[in-house]
Amino acid sequence: MMLGMIHTTPFRLVALLLAAVLLVVAGTPGKAEAIDALTIVAIAGLVVAGIVLIAYLVVANVEGGRAGGDSRVVWVACAAADGCATIPAEPAAALVQPVLDAADLQGP
Repeated sequence: MMLGMIHTTPFRLVALLLAAVLLVVAGTPGKAEAIDALTIVAIAGLVVAGIVLIAYLVVANVEGGRAGGDSRVVWVACAAADGCATIPAEPAAALVQPVLDAADLQGP
């Protein structure tokens, strides 16, 4: 029943009227309202805070591997009778196996 009614003149007229009403409603500008100065300052402050947060996270991510500074290993030998003494860097370096970075493990 619906298929026979699609190509009739009243159906086309109703469809044309609905399309015209939708175009008029969508094309009509809305009521203009002034934005308060405090709202503008609040939005600008949120934008600046977001930019600062993103910049902080980017810098922290880039410099994350270098946060420790010097990565020397210092071994400490402790005994109950003589207290604690540090081992010099050369013998400690001979005892520690080298740590490979991810770049050393990757192929060409």
